Amino acid sequence: MNKNILNQLSADERPVAWTLQATAEDMRVSPTFQWNLETKLMDKAKKQIQPKQGWHTNIVGTVGWALAALGAIFLLSWTIRSIVSGVQPATNETPTPEMSFEEKVRAGNICAGPLALAHNFSVFVTNQEKTVFVPLDEQNTIGELRSFAWSSNGQLAVVGNTTGAGNIYVTDSVDHPLQPVIPNSELGYLMEVAWSQDGKQLLMWSVQNNTIVYVVNADGTNLLERKLDLQLFAIPQFSPDNSSMIFRGANASSSGLFEVKFDGLQVRLISPLVDDESGFAWSPDGSRLAYVEMDRTLGEARLVSEEIATGNKSVLATLPTPKGSGSSLPESANLSWSADGTSLVFEFGRSPTDRVIYLAHADGTEPIQLVTSAYAPTISADGNCLAYISNKQVFLLDLTDTITPPLLLADLPTGRSIAGFQMDKLQWSPKRP
Repeated sequence: MNKNILNQLSADERPVAWTLQATAEDMRVSPTFQWNLETKLMDKAKKQIQPKQGWHTNIVGTVGWALAALGAIFLLSWTIRSIVSGVQPATNETPTPEMSFEEKVRAGNICAGPLALAHNFSVFVTNQEKTVFVPLDEQNTIGELRSFAWSSNGQLAVVGNTTGAGNIYVTDSVDHPLQPVIPNSELGYLMEVAWSQDGKQLLMWSVQNNTIVYVVNADGTNLLERKLDLQLFAIPQFSPDNSSMIFRGANASSSGLFEVKFDGLQVRLISPLVDDESGFAWSPDGSRLAYVEMDRTLGEARLVSEEIATGNKSVLATLPTPKGSGSSLPESANLSWSADGTSLVFEFGRSPTDRVIYLAHADGTEPIQLVTSAYAPTISADGNCLAYISNKQVFLLDLTDTITPPLLLADLPTGRSIAGFQMDKLQWSPKRP
């Protein structure tokens, strides 16, 4: 406020005006209000030259107007402060609790996609919430569902045998019935099945003659029979370019892991030290082949990674074993890669209670012991979940935080009849939803 205006007031009126000025400044009133106040005081100063009434009468209008205005400002300020005080700043808001591992799994945020299970001659697939296994042949129209395999595009091929006549059945979900691939199959009792890398062909073999493998298109056309010059002991796998297959077998002179070319059926012995049926697997990009060698002379098991282009080999893990032969020797099983090709999982041991699941790294760093008394490991497509079987239950382990207690997914379902635990198999669909 202009001091000249205040000085034009009488000595008796100045204290009140100064008080109004100080109050206006403390409350930070608007310039408009101050201008109006100055105007009132100027008018008062002009009227002092012709006073008509006492000083208290002359100033009462100005003071009354000013006090009323200040009261309105004070009331407005108090109202605003009351409203603002009830609103907490964003930084003080209670944060939303982070979802637990179980909540993320049930909601499908991680480890999405179905998990298939083969158990006691039945095949099951998890429901969407990962709370139960749903049978694929609920009415038991097929005698036995022995095993299964996922294709790269999410098709599930199931090996089924009814009264000795085997067939391959394909489905893409629990909501669609199993469809036979080979009408009126006469292949005998089929054991396992494998998909080609492009999902266009199926490879299988029969217990009636383990020197023959069958190749058929996924739609059931062009069934081919391949006669081998050696015996096949376990499920064969297509090579990445589909030009050959690898499997554990034996001929007259040797046994181990073999590769057989489809064109001409040339045979190559990859390693004579591979003893186990599911102890080998191709990397997702097809550039490497991993397998477990059982060296009974040195008394060790070695996880080997072989580069296909160069033939270079590297040892990713070494585990001690008893020397020599005998039933006490452990076995490796269910070797598989993570989808990004950076790690592998496998089980090692004899019985379900002494088996250990290991996580090995493709760069050769020290392997990690993930779970004891467990078997049938498999990594989800997003790399977040390890599924496994322990004590007749299926669990999920958070691979991003292995300290978190495992999540019980479900009890093992009953199945059709009792089979050895070695036939139990878990596998996530490789196709992400």
